[in-house]
Amino acid sequence: MIELKISEAQRYSYNQFTEINKILNKNWTPFTLATKMLEEAGEVASVIMGLEGFKPPDKPKTREMLGKELSDLLYDVLLIAETYDVDLENIYRETIDAYPKYLLRG
Repeated sequence: MIELKISEAQRYSYNQFTEINKILNKNWTPFTLATKMLEEAGEVASVIMGLEGFKPPDKPKTREMLGKELSDLLYDVLLIAETYDVDLENIYRETIDAYPKYLLRG
């Protein structure tokens, strides 16, 4: 198992994705990446609905399933960030540093 900073994960994911799609002769545009990301967000929501009892019990959902779907969603976020050369690591740091002020105002 490798350990990666967000910036490293972003580059690693994008490079891996690009290489695989060269082999497969696929051309993912930012639009198709965003569409895939939204699909994954829906799958995260579906698992959470199952975990919270809003889905039929014939298809039980687990935390492991949630982890997999969140990971798929994160992968797509990283691909989009790298596609647009977004420094997600620093922007995320700024975001989490700003949250206490945002959450505590009121």
